[in-house]
Amino acid sequence: MPLEKHSVSIAVSKTPLSAPFYVAQAINAFDDTCVKVEFDEVLGGQVAFAKVLSGEADFGTTSDSVIAFQSLTKKSFVTHTMFVQSDNDVKLLSRPSAQISSATDLKGKRVGVTKGTASEYFLSMLLALEGLTTEDVNLHHYQPDQLVDGYINNEIDAIVPWEPFAFQSIQLLEKEVKVHDTKSLNSLSFHLISQAADRVQVEKAKCIIQGLNTAIDYIAAKPRLAKKIIVEKLQLSDDFIEWVWPDYIFKLSLNQSLLLSLKAKSTWLVATQMSQFNGAPKLEKFIDTRALLQVQPGAVNIP
Repeated sequence: MPLEKHSVSIAVSKTPLSAPFYVAQAINAFDDTCVKVEFDEVLGGQVAFAKVLSGEADFGTTSDSVIAFQSLTKKSFVTHTMFVQSDNDVKLLSRPSAQISSATDLKGKRVGVTKGTASEYFLSMLLALEGLTTEDVNLHHYQPDQLVDGYINNEIDAIVPWEPFAFQSIQLLEKEVKVHDTKSLNSLSFHLISQAADRVQVEKAKCIIQGLNTAIDYIAAKPRLAKKIIVEKLQLSDDFIEWVWPDYIFKLSLNQSLLLSLKAKSTWLVATQMSQFNGAPKLEKFIDTRALLQVQPGAVNIP
């Protein structure tokens, strides 16, 4: 008897962080699950999230920073699983003539970020390590693919892009940009999210996660072929994939470290941008463990 298939649309952020989705698609990993998947590729997890909330997509891929931001807006949504982490995806790039050697030197400088995302959070964290806040810099807000344009047009002294925009900027600007070593200072994770899930939605999420699990096993077993899939799908260079791949940990998980990360980011948002809230919400209600527990129960470490 053929498996009943649910048609689902997924707003997939066009980044190597979404690699398990692209690999799953390439190796037909969803074929043996209960979902028939259609991708809607978008620029950034923020756009993917908006498509899910508006009902234009059933699921989306987005970062923990966007989840933290949206948790304060009284929207009804959940993450079903984290599928990748990186401690070096967001980077600080600066103009050599601006003489920025450390985060301290950013004081009074013009810095380009993408508002309400991992980009802005990462900048604030770098500044906080030096006793500074975003009020100490001159913030300029850009879409992720427009940060480098602001830099080229001399509107800003530094930018805080994520990949692949960081690598593309470095390749384009060459000696006109300084890359700061910020590896391990912040961890970013990517998630499968949807509107708050009923029983049918959880079933769909379970089947998507089954496909992702197959894809992640493939990435671990055949990294060269997996990288080739991402290079061709996102039209990236081999140099870029070799640059970014070692920073990625592909793994299904919903754990306490995620909860702590979300709490830190939502607390930061309340303190710096969304002061109308008295405090961070209970983040547990935005984490739905039901689907992941059916696929990989050992990956769940949240009561």
